[in-house]
Amino acid sequence: MTISELKRRLKTEKHVVGSLQVECGKKTAAPDVLGIYEEDGIWYVYDTNDRGGVVVLDSGTEEDMTEALYRRVVKAEKRYMKKVKH
Repeated sequence: MTISELKRRLKTEKHVVGSLQVECGKKTAAPDVLGIYEEDGIWYVYDTNDRGGVVVLDSGTEEDMTEALYRRVVKAEKRYMKKVKH
């Protein structure tokens, strides 16, 4: 999927991921972010720690990285919902 399709899908599905923010299309140094951005034609999936340090988790094509971010969002939601139930 493309970045536009990913944004639309995440907006439509409204995943519950607790305090985690999902950022599509830009790199940010805010704490607790899971995101995707493009630099020099390469797409990166990243997260940030509680102090805003950026950690690149994966890199590749737009299609592969949008799918990777989507899978991570779904996993984060499952972890969060499991935690909330206990």
